[in-house]
Amino acid sequence: MTYCINPHCPKPVNPVNANNLICRNCRSEILLQGRYRVLKQLGQGGFGNTFEIDECGKTKVLKVLTEKNPKAIELFQQEAKVLSQLNSAGIPKVEQMVILLFYLKIALYHCTV
Repeated sequence: MTYCINPHCPKPVNPVNANNLICRNCRSEILLQGRYRVLKQLGQGGFGNTFEIDECGKTKVLKVLTEKNPKAIELFQQEAKVLSQLNSAGIPKVEQMVILLFYLKIALYHCTV
């Protein structure tokens, strides 16, 4: 299954998007950064959403910050920096920070993979 992470998408889970690069419902990227395919939503919290993603057959987690205030962005970036420096099997390793731009709503979303 392929999932559209645009919070404004009217139908984020749509089987017709399975092999698409662009969501047929909102015109957002389905294959994020040309390499990450979102499979399903894992959770939703006060500041963001978490998704299971696939990168060339390897399962990973994508965290998307949905808050736009500067303090939330600062804390999100600080968390990503700390996680990228830790090396433990029980703690997720941040590979990169990504900024996504959705097609319909010109809005930036801060993400970590």
